[in-house]
Amino acid sequence: MADGPTHPDMFSASADEGRGIAGDAMKPDVSVLIVAYNSADLIVECIQSVSSGCAQNSFEILLVDNGDGSTEALVARDSPHVRIVPSRGNIGFAGGNNLLAAEANAAKLLLVNPDVTLLPGAIDRLLDGARRHPKAAAWGGVTLDADGEPDSGNAIAMPSLIEFASVAAGRSIVGNREVAGLDQDAEVDVLTGGLVMFDRAAWEEVGGLDERFFLYCEEVDLFYRLGELGCSFWRIADARGFHAVAHGQSFSPTRLMYRAAGTMEFVRRHWSRPAAALAFFLTWLAAFERFALGRLLGRWRPRLGRMADGYRNVALRPHFWMYGYHPGRGLIARLGRRS
Repeated sequence: MADGPTHPDMFSASADEGRGIAGDAMKPDVSVLIVAYNSADLIVECIQSVSSGCAQNSFEILLVDNGDGSTEALVARDSPHVRIVPSRGNIGFAGGNNLLAAEANAAKLLLVNPDVTLLPGAIDRLLDGARRHPKAAAWGGVTLDADGEPDSGNAIAMPSLIEFASVAAGRSIVGNREVAGLDQDAEVDVLTGGLVMFDRAAWEEVGGLDERFFLYCEEVDLFYRLGELGCSFWRIADARGFHAVAHGQSFSPTRLMYRAAGTMEFVRRHWSRPAAALAFFLTWLAAFERFALGRLLGRWRPRLGRMADGYRNVALRPHFWMYGYHPGRGLIARLGRRS
């Protein structure tokens, strides 16, 4: 893996290059869905970690390549047990997972980012959690950084004006509270989209992910819609995996621009116009503060310099992302899909 840690001991468990332990070949316990985008440097460890992560249950792995085809070629050559669903181009995270879910056989759908390397037993622990909390619609794991500490993906909060204001003030109130309680199972509003398992019936009831979200906030939208139906979601503390956030590029300008657009797509769809306008201002303010701070102090603190570069376009070109993914005025209309 080019970005993130390597943990060869994770793969000591026997991998039969198939569906895990014996079970109904047509109905595995869990379908593992992986949407790849130019992920050839990460995908091998991700796929290998599934076998040790699901040693006590049966599984299948499905993959679609939204990128240039190099990931699909590598997987087809080295991991013949993975079922490759033909690519339809770069259809986004939501579109890719919906495509895979339609081809999956299990009653549990596990979304795994290609930049996640599962710890041994991670999927087994998720399935155990589903048995402990059978009325829930989704069960998520805990993602870790290179030092083995919970990463920012565990701090995703359901959007609120209080949350936007706290981020603009310097730090997420809700997110910090979430990260502080990762040592035990907990019922939460949102689970990290990089390691999350859905009940198939609940997924299908709301139509899966909304494909109008090209990238970012699509899982938040799904949890919001499921929550509107009264569904509950559980974070399973001992289901864990290492995560090379954004393929190791957490301050990528493209990533941060798409994240801002995804946020605005959510608030435009679910909030009133005045509330959405205030959310836009607070999102822009948070980005501008980070850009300005990085410009002032980046000479002495390189990380802040990278932060300034990452937030530059979000801060200085708000018209690019303020309309979310609106077909005429949104980010895709201005920049096109990632190439």
